[in-house]
Amino acid sequence: MYRRPLYQKVLSRIKDSKGFMQVLAGPRQVGKSTLAHQIKDSISFPAHYASSDTTALPDASWIKQQWEIGRLKVKEVSSPKGALLILDEIQKIPDWSNTVKGLWDEDVANKLNLKVFF
Repeated sequence: MYRRPLYQKVLSRIKDSKGFMQVLAGPRQVGKSTLAHQIKDSISFPAHYASSDTTALPDASWIKQQWEIGRLKVKEVSSPKGALLILDEIQKIPDWSNTVKGLWDEDVANKLNLKVFF
């Protein structure tokens, strides 16, 4: 299976402690979603993948719903590795960054190890 050169770098960041959200940006059709799926399939802890492309009118409530699924994944395991939430095509949702920041800040305050990749 072909893996882009960025694969190892992203994978090592995801496996690292929860320090930062990982953002992958680039032009259309270069393999960003493929990379996200490869990362999800390569980790040994729970992950949830969601794409706003599959939603008719995505909004902040969609982000919150997906984030809650990610939080549940963290809680269902006792691993210090936590869980991974992948939100694909999040840029299509109006005001997504403020929603993400609020949810991220809640998780930091609650010491919840939810790793986020979009």
